[in-house]
Amino acid sequence: MKKRLFAIDAVRGWVMIFMALDHALLFTYYHISAELFQGQRPDPMPDTLHYLTRFVTHYCAPTFSFLAGLSIALYALSRRSRGLSEGQITRNVVTRGLLIIALQLTVVNFIWGFGPSSGSALTNLDVLACIGSGMVILAFARRLPLTVLAGGSLLLLLLMPLLLSAFPLLPGGDQPLLEILLQPSDQGWITVYYPILPWLGVMGLGCACGRWLGERPERTTRFFLALGAVLLAAWLPLRLSGSYGNLVPYQGGDWRDFFLMSKYPPSPAFLTWTLGGMSLALAVHSRLEERLSPRRFFSNFVTLFGQTPLFFYIVHLQLYKTLSLILPHLTGSLAAGYLTWLLGLVYMTILCGGYQALKRRYPNSVLQYV
Repeated sequence: MKKRLFAIDAVRGWVMIFMALDHALLFTYYHISAELFQGQRPDPMPDTLHYLTRFVTHYCAPTFSFLAGLSIALYALSRRSRGLSEGQITRNVVTRGLLIIALQLTVVNFIWGFGPSSGSALTNLDVLACIGSGMVILAFARRLPLTVLAGGSLLLLLLMPLLLSAFPLLPGGDQPLLEILLQPSDQGWITVYYPILPWLGVMGLGCACGRWLGERPERTTRFFLALGAVLLAAWLPLRLSGSYGNLVPYQGGDWRDFFLMSKYPPSPAFLTWTLGGMSLALAVHSRLEERLSPRRFFSNFVTLFGQTPLFFYIVHLQLYKTLSLILPHLTGSLAAGYLTWLLGLVYMTILCGGYQALKRRYPNSVLQYV
């Protein structure tokens, strides 16, 4: 593959924008919950506008994880075509994965306020630590036969409800290894919202898809259209049945209760819904590139964020935290949170554009890993 796939950068860019909304509201308003955390329902249930504001951000973590795995496969293909050995490719992927974990444990946790003197948990293993760990594993697992990689990843996801029930969190006391690998927890000295194993299956599927598409980029639209249709067709009976893949079944109520799925940890129902939507979005953007070539708008805004995701993630957290402190009149309400979000996106467009230019100027520097 000689060039980046526009659809991947565009869809990643959109979920960066949705994620920024979630974090802008967290700093300026409060954390809206519209999902299940270890079976716990939001109390109280948000009204429609608040619910939808949070609900749209549910696509972020599954999309980031899937596209991170897919990008590993495409990166390996492109570097192989440039003459890099498999060992060099593995070393580069491991290096980036370890850097991402280090950034989570230092810079990101500092912004969030975790640490010995913070009054909260000593450390936090959030989405960056999860994706970085998955990258280290997939740096080696990417070389498995395609059927083994895809089948193993799918099997891991299908068996996850069994693993979660077989190894539950016990009340009282810290269980750091279990929390890091399998069970989300916001109690004790370590906070884990994204344990490695439930999301490794998503990254592995992304890597398998990337290997297949890397040799067939002309099939991108049809592939993701079919994948999205299959996943969403599987989601509806799964959710209606209230069976194995829900973790917490639908127990009646309005439409908000029906869409209230387990995100921490991610249930098969949650993943089929979000990855199905992501797949259709990839198909649509791939089709747009084929028919309309909408590159000017997307290159100046959406794909810019999608091409600088790690830089965007770290900088936007500090930006929204700072805006909430220096603009106190833009806090305390949903409307104020939306205004702060839009203002932050203007700043992030400028910052990401400058960073992208710097990265292109020094392509072989440490910036290649960020």
